[in-house]
Amino acid sequence: MSKGKVKQGTELAKKPIDFIEQFRAQLEELDQARRDSEKKAAEYFDKLQRLQADMENLQKITNRKMESVTKQASEGLVIKLLPILDAMQQADSFAHSGKSLPAEEITVGLRMLQKQLTDVLRSEGLEEIPAVGEHLNPERHEVVSYVEKDDQEDVVTEEVRRGYLLNGKVIRPSLVIVGKRRSSSGSEESTGS
Repeated sequence: MSKGKVKQGTELAKKPIDFIEQFRAQLEELDQARRDSEKKAAEYFDKLQRLQADMENLQKITNRKMESVTKQASEGLVIKLLPILDAMQQADSFAHSGKSLPAEEITVGLRMLQKQLTDVLRSEGLEEIPAVGEHLNPERHEVVSYVEKDDQEDVVTEEVRRGYLLNGKVIRPSLVIVGKRRSSSGSEESTGS
C-alpha cells in the first residue's frame, strides 16, 4: 500500500473515534447538568417542605392566640356584667321576701339596671341606630309598615324595635314604620270625567 492510502485510512479511523469521544463528552455534560438539576430540585423541595411546616405552625399559633384573645374579651365582658347580675339577683330575693316597694322605687331600680347594662354595652362598642325622624336607610332600617302622611315621604315615623350597631357594623336593623305620601285618587277621578 502506498503511503497516501495508509494515511487516509488512519484519518478515517480517527473520525469515528473523535465523534464517539465528542458524543461521550456531551453525554457526560448532560449527565452532570441532570445531576445538578436534580440536586437543585431536591433543595427547592426541601425548602418548600420547611416553608409549609412553618406556615402550618404559624396558623396553629395564630389560632391559639385568637382563641386566647376571644376568651379574654369574653372574660372582660362577663366581669363588667356581673354587678348587673348581682343587682338582679338581689331584686329577685327582695321580690320573694314578701316585702313590697312603691312602683316608683321599682321603676327607678329598673332604670338604674338598664343604664348599667347600656353603659357596659356601649363600652364594648354598641350604638343605637337613630330611627324616628330619619330618612329611610335600607342598610339600617327594616320597614314593617307604611303610614300615609302628607309631608313625610320615606321618613321613619315610628320605631317598632330598636336597631343596633356594634363597632360601626349593623348587627340588628331597626324595625320601623315609614311615612308614605297620601294617594291623590280623589283628584284623579275628578280630572278624568
